[in-house]
Amino acid sequence: MADLDELDLRILRAMGKGAGVGPKLTELARELGEPRSTVNLRVELMEEEGVITGYAPRVDWAKLGYPIFGYIGIVCHDEVLERLLKLLKREESVVEVHEVTTGSFDLLLKCRFRSYEGINELREKILRVEGVKDMDIWLLGPCHKEE
Repeated sequence: MADLDELDLRILRAMGKGAGVGPKLTELARELGEPRSTVNLRVELMEEEGVITGYAPRVDWAKLGYPIFGYIGIVCHDEVLERLLKLLKREESVVEVHEVTTGSFDLLLKCRFRSYEGINELREKILRVEGVKDMDIWLLGPCHKEE
């Protein structure tokens, strides 16, 4: 496990908000009130230690036609898990599929939808899989705190 100090954590929080990649490293250093060379060195060390594993763009999915965001929890028999995972991996609206280790659900899906019809279509596909016992859907509104 990497040994991070307060500056490293401040850097990671600021980078999580979109500051600090490429030419924005100067902007990040200015925002943190630290020398660019210090911030650059810390970022390089966190990359070498595997704390920072890559950089990804922040995408406004609503502008791309996916205005609905949410999660789906699924309760299912172990025997159906592999078949269900195969189905879910092919679904465009399913962004992530996690096996759940605690709580009442066996799978947790992170999803983006173009419409409410898309939610219903995915729901029906999941419920048609024999061995799926139950599911719950949470649609999210505005986020009030983001790292």
